[in-house]
Amino acid sequence: MDKINQLFIETLKKAEQEGKNEYVFAAIWSLMKEIQEFSQMGFLKSLIYEIALKKINFLMNAKTKSEVKEILRPSTPVYNGNGFVPGGVFHIEEEELLLWSITSLRAPLNHEGFSRYQQLFQKYVRMNFTFNE
Repeated sequence: MDKINQLFIETLKKAEQEGKNEYVFAAIWSLMKEIQEFSQMGFLKSLIYEIALKKINFLMNAKTKSEVKEILRPSTPVYNGNGFVPGGVFHIEEEELLLWSITSLRAPLNHEGFSRYQQLFQKYVRMNFTFNE
């Protein structure tokens, strides 16, 4: 969490220097709590860091309170009849991957859900590992 904590410290300093609104500060603190929960669940730090980095970038560029609310929402996909696709402009696939993982522990995924989970896993996790023989 050190790299992640440092990211939040730097972000809070930058937000203060830029005179961001109170709701942006509140959102950063809320995001920090969410990120800590992902860390406590044992998810890969590299995925957690990417989620934090992307959400922070969105928050720092948000123009309205409604954008901030949308950024803080979980990155849940939308079913379009053929499969699951990103659910909005602030969608973060790494966060969606963690949400699929959490969901799969609660109940079996249907075919489309499993396919999306597998697609994201291969894109963000499998490619990050190299095995030494």
